[in-house]
Amino acid sequence: MLVTIGVVGPAESVGKILSVAEEFPNTKCIPFIYETVTELPALIDQGRPIVDQWLFSGLMNHMYAIQHDLVKEEQASFPYLHGSSFFGKLLEIQANEGRIIQSVSIDYITAEEVQKVLSFYDLNYLNLQAIPFSSYGNGIQIARLHEKLYKDQKTEVAITAMKEVYDRLIEAKIPVYRLTPSYIAIKLSIELLIKKAQSKRFENLQMAVIGCQVLNANETIVNSIFEWKHQDLLVKKHLLTLTQKLNGSFVEIADGLYSIYTTKGEIDEDTESSLLSTIETFKLNDQLDIGFTIGYGQTVLEAEQHVRHGLNQLKADEKPYLLIVKTKKDITQKTQSDYSNILNTTELRTFLQERFQLTDSNTRDVLRLAFNCQRYNKQEFTADDVAQWFTNTKRNARRILLELHQAGIIEIYDKTQTTPRGRPSNVYRFSDKEHLFGKEE
Repeated sequence: MLVTIGVVGPAESVGKILSVAEEFPNTKCIPFIYETVTELPALIDQGRPIVDQWLFSGLMNHMYAIQHDLVKEEQASFPYLHGSSFFGKLLEIQANEGRIIQSVSIDYITAEEVQKVLSFYDLNYLNLQAIPFSSYGNGIQIARLHEKLYKDQKTEVAITAMKEVYDRLIEAKIPVYRLTPSYIAIKLSIELLIKKAQSKRFENLQMAVIGCQVLNANETIVNSIFEWKHQDLLVKKHLLTLTQKLNGSFVEIADGLYSIYTTKGEIDEDTESSLLSTIETFKLNDQLDIGFTIGYGQTVLEAEQHVRHGLNQLKADEKPYLLIVKTKKDITQKTQSDYSNILNTTELRTFLQERFQLTDSNTRDVLRLAFNCQRYNKQEFTADDVAQWFTNTKRNARRILLELHQAGIIEIYDKTQTTPRGRPSNVYRFSDKEHLFGKEE
């Protein structure tokens, strides 16, 4: 199995890592070299489709990527410096200086780690001054702290993991050594990432079953068997489209109960958020309550048991949620708040009723309108759009838009001529789009 690792860092550090990576025949390492850390978002976005795991040259760029949500912690690592790298550098210092160095200032390694190292190897005679972690990321401040410790005669040399700090201390004529990953540290990091990639691929081959259940099917059938059949066809059409995207297999188990069989690797956060959007779509447009459960397992039987366990716990709720069942004891409930790209209808409903004193019917119309605008990525809309989205007549669509316009929720943005004859139609948009959609235009 070929594992692709993206190696991220300055040219010098990346070069060292790539030289060690040559020892791994089934591993392809791709360099992603930058001059400033702000280039990371574009680099990682470029390599995301082809990279299994990311190996960063050090703590700083790794932290930057994690904090800016560029990569997840389980798909990234960096060579640690407080093992063979640290002791190799200490040995180098003693040899170069020709004497026993007993006081050293060091960044990158925390005070707690320093104390553990000294105690474990009975090196308590060494005085290691650790630069506070709060200073990390500010090269000028770190260099000043090293310099002050040296000038106050609290240290004899400085050890830094940052090239910027190293250059500044050299310029200030402070004895300084650059701490870089050792051969062993780099090799262990690559081995770890290979195991992570293999484990992830094995996990992605797990069976996954998406269970869909119409929660108010009986009530709909009692009201009108024809209405239920129409709604049932809409649900199946939507699920068949989803099945095709997931390279899966669709099975209708009973009226209002369906399953999609696929593998775990086909399901990502976009799929999960799409399922929540589907719940909201049918609730708003068709007054149909449906629920989804995803069951995972090593075998088809295990995945089916887990999805059944989740379906038995589904209840119609005003706030859409999704159940993910890995085992009967490991059940995760996800809602809109877990995904930034889904409209928060609960918050929006409260806002509308408090600010505009709308009826339940008008509130539902606004929710449907806002949801479809987000779904189809439309900033403006007409009566034709609303008639299509609401499966309604154009006359009713104009009435709904007029009521919302009079309430101050939407405003007339432009005019458009949809037919060769007759008056031009109004083009509307939301008056308070920033609040409704959670972002500015």
